[in-house]
Amino acid sequence: MSNDSELVWMKLPLEYRSAEKSSFVVLPVSYEKDVTYGKGTSNGSSSIVSASSHLEYYDEEFDCEYFEKGVYVHPSLDLSSGSAEDMVSKVQGEVVSCGVEKFVLGLGGDHAVTIGLVRGLEEIEKQNGNEGDFAILQIDAHSDFRDSWNGSVLNHACVMKQLSGRHEIVSVGIRSQDKDERVLVDECESVQTVYAWEYSISKVKESLLNLKAKRMYITIDVDGFDPSVISCTGTPEPGGLFWKQVIEILKLCFSMKEIIGADIVEFLPIYESNGEESNQSRVEAYTLARLVSKIFSLAVKK
Repeated sequence: MSNDSELVWMKLPLEYRSAEKSSFVVLPVSYEKDVTYGKGTSNGSSSIVSASSHLEYYDEEFDCEYFEKGVYVHPSLDLSSGSAEDMVSKVQGEVVSCGVEKFVLGLGGDHAVTIGLVRGLEEIEKQNGNEGDFAILQIDAHSDFRDSWNGSVLNHACVMKQLSGRHEIVSVGIRSQDKDERVLVDECESVQTVYAWEYSISKVKESLLNLKAKRMYITIDVDGFDPSVISCTGTPEPGGLFWKQVIEILKLCFSMKEIIGADIVEFLPIYESNGEESNQSRVEAYTLARLVSKIFSLAVKK
């Protein structure tokens, strides 16, 4: 397994990866607590950053070399041994320390890290007089709308319920939920859901048009993808989104809203008995590194 302290994005030269000058910050959060099924997502961020070393600098779709704006990889926050409350507090603090001028992209870790990332942005927005007024686009297989799970409201299964009190939410790709979650989601006026079985880009656009907030945060649980695209995750669900669909969603969001940050969570790298990452896992880590690059390219082209 990789040493996070030695990782840099795309093996960029020093001039393109300094903490002070870089416009983009990759914030790896090594954290998982009370996971539902498969374990190991705390290793996801290091695997994705390692895979980025094989990316091309140039994005042919967006005619862009975003690396010129600088990409700094923050030292990994290794937080699995502490409490969920401690994790949220520390992630929030690191986001705030990055400052308003940086575009922070968090890499989990389980989905609970999103709570800390969003709270950090809420604090930054409040400092700027915006009172945390931004919406959230969730790509996910699961609603994550339970009141609590395993005795905690800061569990990965409760993320969107925790955030719904302060933010409008558009959830896309949902195809697995508890009946009680469905009732809570349907009763929550701040949540719009585009289920996987009814997905169309026009439905996503309609949901975005209904939002009052002009700014938006994007959280991507990798199980939102169909398992044919990403299978290395704790709870893969059939019938998910494909690569081109996710990219069209991102393009739509960047065209309609000011995107202020993002995260990619729940990637679970698989290791062979010799300690090497499996071929399938390496392919999917590279795919997610490419997804990070697409988000950064869209931020530059906006």
